Amino acid sequence: MLSVQALARRIRYRLHDIDEITYEDEEILDSLNNGIRFIRRTIASIRPALLMTEHSGTLAAGIKSITLETRPMKIINVTVGKPEKALHETEMAFAIHRASDKTGEPQEFYLTGSQTINFYPTPKEPTPYTIRTVDDVEELTWQDKSPLLTEFDDFLVEYVTIRLSVGNEYDMTQEMQMLANIAAQIQQIIMPPPAGIITKGYWQ
Repeated sequence: MLSVQALARRIRYRLHDIDEITYEDEEILDSLNNGIRFIRRTIASIRPALLMTEHSGTLAAGIKSITLETRPMKIINVTVGKPEKALHETEMAFAIHRASDKTGEPQEFYLTGSQTINFYPTPKEPTPYTIRTVDDVEELTWQDKSPLLTEFDDFLVEYVTIRLSVGNEYDMTQEMQMLANIAAQIQQIIMPPPAGIITKGYWQ
């Protein structure tokens, strides 16, 4: 979790631009923000639980929607009740096509806008819920720190160095190959372990 200024120094060193002649601060900052999105999308596609935030509460009877405080980049799952039961995701058009005033234990959810979760059918009694998301992040400024682990900051420095140096040479094929290599390295680090296998002994 390095500061933006520390990341910029490392990037300029790798780009042989310590004197700050070739690259503007804003150019480096833009590439850093692009890199964070690239790395977070890579992580979210492989093991989203590493970026997960839980939003929990209780739906009052007759209330069918809640609005999250932050915009989710990805919804991992939505559960209701105790014990928890996972809901199926649907589209608003499908829910409205059926009886929109139906009440009961929620079975499905759908999004309206980027932050509002709607439950169908509408609960007729207080219902606890948990929404697990990968939330969007604010763009960094020069006063901020990276939201990534320090180990992933190494990938961030590599990403920005590639984008700025290769980008100047207009070699998109080489750039894509290098970025794919970064994604593969991230995958090797965060790939979840295989599911456990239980086998019986020879004499059982």
